[in-house]
Amino acid sequence: MVYRYIMSTLTGEQESRLIESEEELYTFFQPFAKPTSERRVGVECEFFGIERETGKALPYLGPRGIEAILCRLAATFHYEPLLEEGHVIALRKESNWITLEPGGQVELSAPPVQTVFEIEKQLQTFARELREIETYFPGIAWLSVGIHPFSRLEEMPWVPKRRYELMASYFKTRGPLAREMMKRTATNQVNLDFPDEKTAISQFRVIFGITSVVSAMFAHSSFSEGRPNGFLTRRVHIWNETDSSRCGLLTEFAREGKSLRDYVEYLLEMSMIFIVRNGKWIPMEGLSFRKYLRDGKGDYRATLADFELHLSTAFPEARFKHYLEIRGVDAQRFSLIPSVAAFWKGILYDEGIREKAWALVRDFTPKERLTLHLAVPKEGLKAKVGKIQICELAQELYRLSCEGLGRQASRDAESECVYLDRLYEEVLKPYRSPAETLLEKWSGELDKTPSRLIDYLKI
Repeated sequence: MVYRYIMSTLTGEQESRLIESEEELYTFFQPFAKPTSERRVGVECEFFGIERETGKALPYLGPRGIEAILCRLAATFHYEPLLEEGHVIALRKESNWITLEPGGQVELSAPPVQTVFEIEKQLQTFARELREIETYFPGIAWLSVGIHPFSRLEEMPWVPKRRYELMASYFKTRGPLAREMMKRTATNQVNLDFPDEKTAISQFRVIFGITSVVSAMFAHSSFSEGRPNGFLTRRVHIWNETDSSRCGLLTEFAREGKSLRDYVEYLLEMSMIFIVRNGKWIPMEGLSFRKYLRDGKGDYRATLADFELHLSTAFPEARFKHYLEIRGVDAQRFSLIPSVAAFWKGILYDEGIREKAWALVRDFTPKERLTLHLAVPKEGLKAKVGKIQICELAQELYRLSCEGLGRQASRDAESECVYLDRLYEEVLKPYRSPAETLLEKWSGELDKTPSRLIDYLKI
């Protein structure tokens, strides 16, 4: 199985066939269904490069900048550099991608695999590469956490990609924290397959039903600008303050009776940010894809490449591309990243488990779901829906996911539930999110010392 990543370095112009009508798009996602025997799991993980002495973000340019580090990675580990206007902005080696987020966050997009055991090996390999690169740039380190712990917004670099320039301009009036979202946050995303439309929509519904609980379990962005920031997951708060038309919780999909056609309708109504023609990025000034498809824009007419690029600018807590991408979790400390993939795999790849998970949250109203999602950034696992404490839901979801992983294990193979054991011991047993653990350690054994916090968060 090969995932086709839609990135600014690969604009998708090769698929330039014109779209004749909306009807063509209503079946867009069905061809990407995979038989159960071929389903895989993938991760995308973002890391902050910092100077150990100050904790501040690495610049993009300069002898100790992100571009120089990418060049060294390419030379040392035989990646192919990808350039935009003469600058290295991504690396590729076979199906492995190293890309950059707007603030210089380095992202690993590893090829999908069958098990979380393989994901852990992918992560370990990448971590070894980054640590070896540190020997060429003494005094740098790589952190895995949901928000940059030391740099202010104005201290974060801009990666010189035209895509990000246009996104920054678009988001300027779409949310007070949009630029923080782009430059100062980091996540661990999980990519899963779907065998048919019915299952895809069932997976989608469950994600939007429980994602707020999962965000609370994995909250890990409570410290920024050198001090506690008053949140447990400030990253989720930032996303809640970024363009509600394309970000956050899609409560309408946490309802039964939806279809992939409904998701296409959501995309058709969503405003566009850009298209690409002849290698040039063209702003679309908020035109909806539906209007663009019907009327065009100047000499431009809608193509499948335009639609695929448009898919990559929808940022809800989960989205469909050529697979199902789950986006609601802060970047974790390195040892807990595989637990994120294991959790979602256990819940979503077993029909019976998926339905039991849905039953836990089926009766929540849209208002209750949204209220919970807005409460989680500060309250975490202490948030409630009515009289229901979500820490109790988290415990039950953990149990269900572990059961699902046990069913998925091949005969005599070790269950991937070992990764959920980590989650249980670190989070669910003490009823304490990673964010709360960080805050306790900051005031305790770390003695409010930045260098000790860096050692705690480094990969």
